[in-house]
Amino acid sequence: MLFNGVLTLTSLGLCLGAIELACRLIDARRVRLETRALADLKPFSRYHPLLGWEKNPGAERHIRRPEIDVHMAWNAHGLRGPDRDYARPPGARRVLFLGDSFAAGYYAEEPATARAVLEAALARDCGGPVEVLNAGTGAYSTDQEYLYYQSEGQRYGAEVVVLFFYYNDLAYNLSPTGVSGEAKPHFALDGERLVLQNTPIPNPAGDKPNRQNPGVSGLAPWRGSLALRMLSNRTADSAPRLHRFLASLGLVQPVSSHPSRELTVYGLGPETPAMWRVTEAILAALRHDVEGHGAHLLVLYVPARFEVNDAVWELTRERYQMRRRWDRNRVFDRLQGACQKIGVPLVDPRPGLRDAERSPRPAYYTRDTHWNAVGNGVAAEALRPAVGQALGCVGGSAAH
Repeated sequence: MLFNGVLTLTSLGLCLGAIELACRLIDARRVRLETRALADLKPFSRYHPLLGWEKNPGAERHIRRPEIDVHMAWNAHGLRGPDRDYARPPGARRVLFLGDSFAAGYYAEEPATARAVLEAALARDCGGPVEVLNAGTGAYSTDQEYLYYQSEGQRYGAEVVVLFFYYNDLAYNLSPTGVSGEAKPHFALDGERLVLQNTPIPNPAGDKPNRQNPGVSGLAPWRGSLALRMLSNRTADSAPRLHRFLASLGLVQPVSSHPSRELTVYGLGPETPAMWRVTEAILAALRHDVEGHGAHLLVLYVPARFEVNDAVWELTRERYQMRRRWDRNRVFDRLQGACQKIGVPLVDPRPGLRDAERSPRPAYYTRDTHWNAVGNGVAAEALRPAVGQALGCVGGSAAH
């Protein structure tokens, strides 16, 4: 019996050792491949004294991740998509996208982005050339998008400007740093007047990595084990109850059940009223500037996946132990009221995204927060009638 026990423990130890070794080899291979892919490539973003950072013209990447295998590139003007001059061609109509990584089409091939799909549809509806320009920049918030339009975007002479709005814009519209800690501008309110803060942005020494120009690093082990780190990362969001049980045994890293500052907008956090006041003022200022250039402003709501997928919402509630006061429709409802107040049309893609999430071809990646090609297509179809109407075109397959 003693021999059998020793044999069992030895076998178990060998199995656990083999699992740990496999995990370390997998992570080392990932780091090696990513390092090789980034070697000698032009940085994906660069410092900007007003905006904090901007896309680096001519930069490109081939991004390979468990769910993702796409090529992304910025044109000579630092936009995604075909390169176009500032001057609008005679007889052509123009649309400009402002927004974050959702607007930029992370992570979809260029022909499948909302920009490309909408451009093709509008050309059919309008019976002539339509150019949709994509100025979406990863990790931008509404304040940076407004400043970009003032300083650069208005030069393209777009007749319609589409602002993509994601829930975390609210928190970062109050913040002097972006999602990865990089310095950014922001606005404060002096009565009803917007006052620009934290600018010019200091030039970071040595091209500090950020969300658009990431460094490459290996996973940090949990209790000395990379296998436990991978288990911890996988269960934290996908199986919250299991994660808490494993954490009680010390097998995974405990995670806070308190929602992040960004998520508190769904539960009326203490900073939420201030976030909305500044955001509404920025939207009103952007509308004033867009209309001052003879164009129309539209807002496209970008829901988080839990807003359109019931199973993901339940996992999110369980992960953060959300109570009844949490409402996944709260951000949209408040944004709808703000847009009505300032007279800006709000486009809601949630019905199409819900349908896709119930189908065999969902709209979001599973392990990444972004839309895939399906989600980009849904967004384009949701925009099609509103943009077509603003351009004065008749047609479009989607209903108003």
